[in-house]
Amino acid sequence: MGPCAVGQTNPQHTLPDASGSASWLPPAWARVIEENNSSASLVLEVKYWSTEPKLSWSAPFPNVVGAYLWSGPRRQPLRWSLNPDATRLDLEVPKDIRGASPGRILLETIEKSGQLADGRIVFSALGARVDGGAAKLESQPGNHRIGFGTAASDVVTWDFKPTRWGMYDLELCYSADGGSGAELQFDLAGSSLSIVRPSTESWRRYQTLRVGRVYVEKADPFRLSVSCRKLAGPAVMNLKAVTLRPAPEGKPITQDASGKILLHARDATTHSVMMRYEPQTNKNCLGYWVNPNDWAEWDFTVNRAGAFHVEIDQGCGKGQGGSEVEVHVAGQIFPFVVEDTGHFQNFVTRRLGEVRLPEAGTHSLEIRPVRKKAAAVMDVREVRLIPTTP
Repeated sequence: MGPCAVGQTNPQHTLPDASGSASWLPPAWARVIEENNSSASLVLEVKYWSTEPKLSWSAPFPNVVGAYLWSGPRRQPLRWSLNPDATRLDLEVPKDIRGASPGRILLETIEKSGQLADGRIVFSALGARVDGGAAKLESQPGNHRIGFGTAASDVVTWDFKPTRWGMYDLELCYSADGGSGAELQFDLAGSSLSIVRPSTESWRRYQTLRVGRVYVEKADPFRLSVSCRKLAGPAVMNLKAVTLRPAPEGKPITQDASGKILLHARDATTHSVMMRYEPQTNKNCLGYWVNPNDWAEWDFTVNRAGAFHVEIDQGCGKGQGGSEVEVHVAGQIFPFVVEDTGHFQNFVTRRLGEVRLPEAGTHSLEIRPVRKKAAAVMDVREVRLIPTTP
């Protein structure tokens, strides 16, 4: 995310995506500290806290499809509500963090459906097709949703062609008053997921709900369908958006008994539109790294804090070396220049430096290209954190 200029009085902002844009004004209680048009997201820093358990935002505001209390890689979902004519948005803030400083809120927004630079694929109500006689699009500036779903037979669909294969977490942004037993089904790319959705206690009170994890095997066109397997209450829901969020294909990473932390390619989250995990036995790596804006991230658990050597196994085709890359971990940055190894699957080990992880718990490591020299950045098979003291 890039920094946004501050010091202006309520400057107007625009968050475009691949298919549309929306103008908005920052709320009085916040300043915009990060704004990313390519991933349709923004970070607000709370200047002052309301005495009420909410932060109110008067129109115009963007069409929010995800709201989170944000601290680095950690995201705590927030609920939000809109008044009847969608001229005010109220973010609900947990009591235990009210008044905390600095408070940062991450908002994900979208107008029309699209694949974003961070790898998310967002299916907006604004671009959905509704098959049935009851459900229909209701649209106000900053509030698009499929409502009036009083018939369980109605189906909401989108057609889409992704740019890569990979693992995703499927998330639903919705509101519903009652009907806690309603069962929803999601069909896409040969897979089906179902969930019993809870009530949000108001048709105007929205939240995001993780449905499950799904693997998209090919970068081929597919149809996403949302249907109701069991109707409980007067209507299915107000459907604002469905999001496919990049997810790791492997298992959670924990420091092993020797103290090493092994970050395999399959365990990475690929924030990307092209780079992906290639599972073939001769590859077993992160490849297709042709977009320099794509990046990889590993979350891992440290049981014993200490100092670690940072190593990476990288491969690069003949004549393709020279790209500049950075590894970010524990607030430190380790830059290196990609080495030409003669073939993208000819991996060599590079020792980049030493990092101290000062405490046990959850940490993250990122690989971010800075400059792509040739056709592709590199392939990566593994990153290792090796204790400096055995």
